[in-house]
Amino acid sequence: MNQLNTYVIAHYSQGIKSPVCLRKQSGFSIAVSSTLRVGMSAVLLALTTAANSSYGNSSNSQAMASNYNSWQATGSEELDLPNLRGQGLSFAEQYQNKLLGEWSLRNVNGRIKMEHDPWIQETVKDMTWRLNAQARQQAPMGLVIIDNPSINAFAAPGGVIGLNTGTILAASSMDELASVVAHEVAHISQRHYESGADERKKALLMQIGGMLAAIAASAVDGDAAAAVMMGSQTATMNSSMAFSRNNEREADRVGMQIMTQAGYDPRAMPRFFATMNQRSQLNQIENRFLPSFVRSHPLSNERLSEAQSRAQHYPSLSLNQQQRHQALFDLLYWRVQSTGKHASETVLMTAAKNSVGAKLALMNWYGEQQRFTEASEVMAEINRLPPTQRQNLEPLLSITHSQILTEQNKWSQAADVLASQQRLYPERRDLRLYLAEALTNSNQPIKAQALLKPLTEQQPSDRYAWQSLQLANEKLAKTTDSASLKNIATINALRYRSHDQLWSSRYESALTSLMQAKQLTEKLQTTAQASSARPLLANINAEIKAVKTAKDFEP
Repeated sequence: MNQLNTYVIAHYSQGIKSPVCLRKQSGFSIAVSSTLRVGMSAVLLALTTAANSSYGNSSNSQAMASNYNSWQATGSEELDLPNLRGQGLSFAEQYQNKLLGEWSLRNVNGRIKMEHDPWIQETVKDMTWRLNAQARQQAPMGLVIIDNPSINAFAAPGGVIGLNTGTILAASSMDELASVVAHEVAHISQRHYESGADERKKALLMQIGGMLAAIAASAVDGDAAAAVMMGSQTATMNSSMAFSRNNEREADRVGMQIMTQAGYDPRAMPRFFATMNQRSQLNQIENRFLPSFVRSHPLSNERLSEAQSRAQHYPSLSLNQQQRHQALFDLLYWRVQSTGKHASETVLMTAAKNSVGAKLALMNWYGEQQRFTEASEVMAEINRLPPTQRQNLEPLLSITHSQILTEQNKWSQAADVLASQQRLYPERRDLRLYLAEALTNSNQPIKAQALLKPLTEQQPSDRYAWQSLQLANEKLAKTTDSASLKNIATINALRYRSHDQLWSSRYESALTSLMQAKQLTEKLQTTAQASSARPLLANINAEIKAVKTAKDFEP
């Protein structure tokens, strides 16, 4: 029994960060030297529409430059989606795309600094899933938000969709942000990746490998990053294997239709084109490096004109829709500013005079700085708002309040604040994660597990949920008076740690955790807990097999 407990204390006290720490640090940073060695075989990923995406970033959007020369303005039209009869993917191809998407998720999780804040994730995910539903029956495999200031978005086979936080901060509305995501959804729905020739796919892998390395390098040395990027681009362009202009043109046309049907303003697409064009020109003048997969295709004035012309043929949004979208974007924008440590106290105080989102971000900032009196004063200001306006801030208002309480180690009070919101919105992932964290730290780990397990069943790649489950079981193993429950919790903590390691491509570490769990479970077979040990051992063996399969997969 003591030996079992030793595993929890000895193995979990090393290198394990709680979701609280992850939120504050916004993910994992990696050594640039190792990332620069990631070549084409080590990374497909992220930005796989980085190669087919015209949105890459201010200069990434340049890839759209000459792609719109044949755009013709037409009236409203039906979505031109692939014919499922005879042109759909075979089961083998669908399975291969699933493996490719999972591989992409594991690699980006393990190599790029991420934005893990659950509320930000939930907000962008809700928008992404709504857009995806207009064109695809299958839900996206996963959403990735990269903590990087450049404008970039990507999509990968299998339905991995993501974007940089810089894209959120560069946008001026939820509609502009939706235009970027809709473009990526269109690439997936139109099966542009699957329709590519094998040689073009190889070029895509090469380009993405270079981009992933450059993103890491840019944080340390812009010149080194530029060299990495240009080398990747040159090799690709020399092969003449870039995604076709027709694909880019189709992705933008279908993307505009998708966002219209989802209730977003299609006029936002040319507006965001203009923003990216300005950023691109500014950076060219100042000779700044932009970590985009393409730097040699400027966004032309002709392209902007054509996008504006097409957008005019769509109906305008109602005033209520515009206000609803803008209110949510205000909260999202300032939450990203706050979690990414992009805004100072002065900036937040100035913005808070006219922005409720900035006021919430300022309240959160005061809490992180342990300035609880000022945080309470801002909270009092918000509470004086009309009830309807205050209700529109939920659940972020309660989340922010709970975070200030947790900074003061008032975990039980935080749990009470979150529980009332979780009862109103039981489907929200962010509330489940925040509440589970508060319950674990207020010695209620069993209740925390009940909230978390459905999340891992719905989304096996949810690292935050796996980490939270691990911490809940560690707490249970340390606090329970039941010897049998202590043993099971110890084993499960190891298992859940292995899932987190798997989804960050740390395969050897995942196998080590599972082998430790297996050894402990085998010992239980000689005790009164033998009946519990048998199904647990079967699960562990299946998990070991899954890790080995993932480790051996190569695109």
